[in-house]
This record gives sequence, C-alpha cells and structure tokens, in this order.
Amino acid sequence: MKLYKYKSLANLWHVLDIVLNQRLYCAHWSTLNDPLEGRYEIYLGSKSPKVESTMIGRIEKARDGFRIASLSATPTNFLLWSHYADGHKGAAIEVDIPDNYPDLTEVTYSPFSSVFSEKEQTREDMRHLFNGKGEEWAYEEEYRIITDREYFDLPSKPSRLLLGPMVPPNQAALLRKALSEHIDIVEMALDQRQGTLAVVGPTPSLQPTGPLLDVRADVSTGGSFSNPANRSGD
Repeated sequence: MKLYKYKSLANLWHVLDIVLNQRLYCAHWSTLNDPLEGRYEIYLGSKSPKVESTMIGRIEKARDGFRIASLSATPTNFLLWSHYADGHKGAAIEVDIPDNYPDLTEVTYSPFSSVFSEKEQTREDMRHLFNGKGEEWAYEEEYRIITDREYFDLPSKPSRLLLGPMVPPNQAALLRKALSEHIDIVEMALDQRQGTLAVVGPTPSLQPTGPLLDVRADVSTGGSFSNPANRSGD
C-alpha cells in the first residue's frame, strides 16, 4: 500500500536519507508528540500491590524497547502539511509497504487505553500499547512501523516526492536537479477558495473525490488551484 512520510525541507538530510538510503528513522516512542503515547491500565482484581508493582516493572521494561515510524494513508490532508511539513513548505515522501508487513500497524482511534491483566504478556500484546490514539488524532489516518530497530529498511525504493504548494521555485528546481534520477517529483496544488490540496499530474489515484479531480485542467486555465510560491505579485 502507498503511505506518506511528511517532512520539512529544513531537515533536508532526513529527506535524502529516506530517498537515497531507502529507510525510515524510527523514533523512540517517548519522543513522539502525543503525551498519552504508550498509556495503559492494569486490572488485577484483588491481587496484592506487590503483584501490581511487578507487572508495572515488566510492562515498562518491555515498553521502553519500542520505536516508531509514523506514516499517513493520505497525501492531501491540509493539517498534515501544516503540522508536519513546515507549513506546506516541506514534502511528503510516498513509500510502498505491503499491507501484511509484520511491522506495519494501522492506528485505531479510541478514548480507551490498553488494559493488562495478570496473564503473561507477549510481544504482540506489548505492541498494542502503540496501536491506538485518541479520537482527536483521527485526521492523521496514521499507519505505524512498530519495531525495536532505529531504522526500518523499506522493501522497495520510495516512489514519489510530493512538494508542498509553498516550496519556493528555486528549492523545487534544485531538488529536481539533485533527485530526479532517484525519484519522481511532483507538486501539490492548493485550492485557495476551498482550502484543499491535490496532486498536480496524471495521478488520479491520489486525488480527492468530487469536483477537484481535474487538477491539471484547472491549473492550466488559471483556475483556483495554484502553487502560491510560484506566483508573482502575491
């Protein structure tokens, strides 16, 4: 399946590492931006506090070994470009990872946390600590690589580099000059009226549904889709 890693071009080395070394950096779970990451509850009934303390120690020791690479199922989410791609001045890197890849997990959005009982926890049980987030994060449409390794080697090379609508033309030209032999580079277009994004070019599978599909025609006729960084007089 196609997934997207949003990055700032201010961290160009990170972008180059993904494109050229074909790998994703997996951050320690405790450094992620959700303060409720890795939360859990323990239900032991009438078991003694000592049993609970032992369980907590075992869970937290196992939890401390996990690292995460976060991806999204969508390249056209306005907020993701704002929050993770330097206010639309960054990029989204398209990667292909098989749906059934063992380290890949689709995040579920729920107000509930993981609950542990006295049953012996497996590694898969521990992975569930990071399978869920609160409902307010649902807009991210997140998939995660959950692993104990610092880097995740991609099963195939990244397929596209999507440039945000606010990337300056000189930066876009330099990226094309440096990377076009390694990856297809396309631009995102911003609809100023509706506040939506779409991929410029013959990539219908990446477009939003509805009247925004014919992006190329709208751009070529001077319609509302545009790349503000490429316009003069604004």
